[in-house]
Amino acid sequence: MALRSTVEQQPPGGHIMRRIRVVLSTLFLAIALVTSGLSAPVASAEVDVYTTPGEHTVNGRQWRTWCEPYSQTVRCRTEIWATTVIRSGGSYYNRTWWTFNNLTYLSSPPSLWVGNPLASPGEHRLSGRTWETECYTPRTGNGCRAYLWTDVVAAHKSGSGYRYQSERTLVFNNIVQFGALRTDLAELVKWRPKNTTPPGPPSPSQPPAPANYNISKGPNSTNRVTLTFDDCPKSLSAFKTTVLAAEEAGIALAVLPTGDCIRAGKIDTSFAREHGHYVFNHSISHPDLTTLSYAGVVKQLGAPGVVTTYGRPPYGAWNSTVKKAYDAVGMKIWIWNVDTNDWKGKSQSEVVNYVVANAKAGNSVLMHMQWNGFSGSALRAMKSGLAAKGISVCRNQGATTPVKPAAMNC
Repeated sequence: MALRSTVEQQPPGGHIMRRIRVVLSTLFLAIALVTSGLSAPVASAEVDVYTTPGEHTVNGRQWRTWCEPYSQTVRCRTEIWATTVIRSGGSYYNRTWWTFNNLTYLSSPPSLWVGNPLASPGEHRLSGRTWETECYTPRTGNGCRAYLWTDVVAAHKSGSGYRYQSERTLVFNNIVQFGALRTDLAELVKWRPKNTTPPGPPSPSQPPAPANYNISKGPNSTNRVTLTFDDCPKSLSAFKTTVLAAEEAGIALAVLPTGDCIRAGKIDTSFAREHGHYVFNHSISHPDLTTLSYAGVVKQLGAPGVVTTYGRPPYGAWNSTVKKAYDAVGMKIWIWNVDTNDWKGKSQSEVVNYVVANAKAGNSVLMHMQWNGFSGSALRAMKSGLAAKGISVCRNQGATTPVKPAAMNC
């Protein structure tokens, strides 16, 4: 099941019901476990959760509703307790909290709604957004329901995590009831929930730095193999395709681009981290660092290269001057255990076979993003081949928020 975004759009309050203009204000981007369709969950006959203030348990779900004055009637907001995925700072995290379900405008004469798209059947284009409204149908009864075409983020289960992608869909937003004004409006607006402030994003969890750091093994302290890729992919599109394929296969990659690659727009470091991968330093322009002065090495370890906690010197070349520069910028040198030499033009099958034949538990494998090991099919074959030998690869466990991770969480 795909998890989808829920989007809240609130029309204007007060006595401006007659106006066609609708204020569009998105509450938040949240991928809800319970809102993958166009219709809201159906309430039972015991209590109308859309119009009854308070907290309720209906159909095994928890709901809460509170109301506020709106023109001559009352508007009620209904939320449902759900696990959602929230985007924050370029990454995603799970949150169990109250999630917007819909707005309900309690009964009022149809004459108050003349010209308002929320109470006019058909499709409406307002402020660049498209609304669809249905009225007097078996689903709406004596009233209307409005839906909004919007871009949402869908989360598809992938390996041990999720793969996120934007989709265009129609989202249920509100109900308008027609009829005589209720006589209990003053009572309806009295109840308010005690807490309407959702919890913020959690502090990123990550394993501690390896106690006995091994320059070849790097930041992965487990017995899982780390598949690492240096330099620059053929294109940004090729990079994103492989990153998504690795995520879907449950693999966390370590990518080490040059600053020149980032500057050329061929790699998106935030996108990689959002999809469960790690991004480390590989200098700016890929020189042999042993030929540079201390100041020259320090410069190569800065922006536009990746500023982080681990870095791989080009060609694996380092000496005491290079080590001193890495220490000065708070970066550990990370080489490799297995060199595939994929840059010599090896075919995909040759690269895969070499990795499967030579990688041992806990090893770091060196490959390059512009060659034939950097593809979804190659990564899946490596994982499968190593699994047949009882060796696992670093697992994709969701977004890697920290820019400077202490270690890889494999």
